[in-house]
Amino acid sequence: MMRKTNVIKLDQSMYTSDADDNTDLFVRSVDAVESDDAILEVPRTHDAIVVIGGGDIRYLKSGNYKILDSESRRAAWKSGLSVDIVFIPKDTRVLVGRGTPNRIRYRDEASGKVITVGANGEFDVAVANPEQFYRKVVGIKRAFDVRAFSRRFGETVATEFADIFLRVVSALKLTYDKFDANKKEVATRMGEILSPMFEEQWGVSVLNFKISEIVLDDADIENIEDATADEIRSRRLKEYLAELERLDDKQWEREKYLRQLRLRDNEAYRDVIAVIGAVSAVTCAHCGKAVDAAAAFCSHCGKRISTAPRICAHCGKTNGADAAFCSGCGYKLD
Repeated sequence: MMRKTNVIKLDQSMYTSDADDNTDLFVRSVDAVESDDAILEVPRTHDAIVVIGGGDIRYLKSGNYKILDSESRRAAWKSGLSVDIVFIPKDTRVLVGRGTPNRIRYRDEASGKVITVGANGEFDVAVANPEQFYRKVVGIKRAFDVRAFSRRFGETVATEFADIFLRVVSALKLTYDKFDANKKEVATRMGEILSPMFEEQWGVSVLNFKISEIVLDDADIENIEDATADEIRSRRLKEYLAELERLDDKQWEREKYLRQLRLRDNEAYRDVIAVIGAVSAVTCAHCGKAVDAAAAFCSHCGKRISTAPRICAHCGKTNGADAAFCSGCGYKLD
């Protein structure tokens, strides 16, 4: 009777969990070789690693292979050295949820304020380099459940996440109010950095890197917005003062400008008056009291104090600042 060839296949008995659930990142077959002509059948869904005696390692793609394909390998097996076969699925992906373990400090591009930022998200990893994966992850383990790997890998990613996140948002020069709108771009760039890094270190690639949430402190947002408001107020003050300096030798135009400023932006008007101080005061020609240069009438005697010429609303003629009636048509001036 012809002896049946010892064919080693990936089957349900090798799994520590349900194979249909695809929850094992790899499985190991130990002492499955029963004859020196044993054949290894690697399914199209997997790669395989054959380890003889802990040192002789072969990496195999899908197909059928004679395990002991040389005299030295047959001799090693016959002398009692172990033959381990590790099956690594090509399509298994491990979902890793991770973010910044602690808030990181970031200088907001718009305000220059230092804020604290946190991020949460998830990504998949898949085996990209079986050789490195075997050295880094498999080792002597019988099996390695993806949940355990996710925890272990997640801890490693956490140490890199904060630094890479900070590098990416700094390169994009993001302001605090642009984080949410740029989550996808931040995630894409982080994935591009993490994938080659972990392929080299772990033999796995990073896929579908996503950031679900970027967290800012309300207090930081309030500080930035207050700083932005102060910056805008300061910039406007400089503009108003520059305009007053331009009108320095035109007193009546300065008065008109200040009156208009008080009407449209009273807060800015007060800022301007606080800066120009005494320069803003004029003396009423009627009672001799000091009054606001932007005032049209004296707050002490009620007389008109503006030095600006008076334009007749009826005929358009220009009259002196003290005129009560138009010299062109006799119309009473307001």
